[in-house]
Amino acid sequence: MALKKIPIHKLKPGMFVGELDRSWLNTPFLFHSVQIKTQKQIDKLLHGGIQDVIIDTDKGIDLEEHAVLSQSEKDHLTNKQDAKKSDSVQSIFVDPVLLKDELPRAKEIKQNVSTAVKSVFNDARMGKAMGLSDVKDQVNNIVDSVFRNRDALLCLASLKDYDNYTFVHSVNVSILAVSFGRQLNLSKSQLMNIGLGGLLHDIGKTQIPESILNKPGKYTVEEYNIMKRHVSLGVELLNKHDNIPHDAMLFTAQHHERYNGTGYPQRLYGEKISLIGRIGSISDVYDAITYDRVYHKASSCHGTVKRLYEWSDTLFDKDLIEKFIQCIGIYPFGSFVEMNTGHCGIVVSVNHENLLKPNILLLFDKNKKPQTPVLVDPASDVDDKGNCLYSIVKELNPAEWNIDVNQYI
Repeated sequence: MALKKIPIHKLKPGMFVGELDRSWLNTPFLFHSVQIKTQKQIDKLLHGGIQDVIIDTDKGIDLEEHAVLSQSEKDHLTNKQDAKKSDSVQSIFVDPVLLKDELPRAKEIKQNVSTAVKSVFNDARMGKAMGLSDVKDQVNNIVDSVFRNRDALLCLASLKDYDNYTFVHSVNVSILAVSFGRQLNLSKSQLMNIGLGGLLHDIGKTQIPESILNKPGKYTVEEYNIMKRHVSLGVELLNKHDNIPHDAMLFTAQHHERYNGTGYPQRLYGEKISLIGRIGSISDVYDAITYDRVYHKASSCHGTVKRLYEWSDTLFDKDLIEKFIQCIGIYPFGSFVEMNTGHCGIVVSVNHENLLKPNILLLFDKNKKPQTPVLVDPASDVDDKGNCLYSIVKELNPAEWNIDVNQYI
């Protein structure tokens, strides 16, 4: 028997479901295992709140996994990008400060924000009043940095700090959400509220027992239900402050809601989830699944983009997912890729005019031997006939090459 746990949105006719993510007795379904034959059966599971199922690949078809976007998917996203540029209603962003010039300031901002968030989380955990004035000042710094250069903080959000996951995750989510909000042409005041919501979206986890929060294994149903309470607990904490903007509250309250109604705590669906909540859920999931956690292996940058794209119009708003990908890139910062020349390197900046041609720092030569790092621009580096010299062939796993992506970003 070959069993495999998959999320409900990947269930397809032809698969054999052997188990659900809860006891069959706690569901309205009369069967205990079933061969899926129609989409109607899947919809019934979906509307019953099932989020994960165990399939038996000996009795039914297996899951087809594709770790990268197909060429048609890439074409669709780049066509969307071209349509956006030709739309006179949309503004074309001009960054007044170069990436290399904003990076030192962005590093200082991220460090200061992380310190402020850690202090607030520790106060909440100890039952003390949360001093939010410093956090709000730091959000203002995030927004100002994003307006100077849209990519500097996004680049730093790709850095992983596994020892301080909770704090750094909150900072990364805030950065992603503010950058995403700018992509959507939201006002500066809205971005301030979104940034604050991102920093505080997991504040309720300070009220969850550490034995559950840091459990090194899979949650029981009871433990998972306790863990899910961090959303309502976070809202309760923030409600004690009169000066928390409504949008920041929405971010905290709705970042686990899902577009198809399978999220929590209110099972909101579609546009019943606020724009802020939808921005929050996408930003939260993107950062979370690029981390190694006890319950899942980290997904690569490009692999995460692929997964988000697969989840569009089920877990997430499809239009927003496409705009989010246009914000972070088809190959986001830190993607380790192989070029058509055989060289391998790391994506160090996104080309917003052509998402398929980000700037690459080449670390290995065409024979896959380490070389002195060389920065190339696939969009500009051409031969005498005007043909591009470099193009990305595929994404690679940096761990298999003993590459620490953090040291190059």
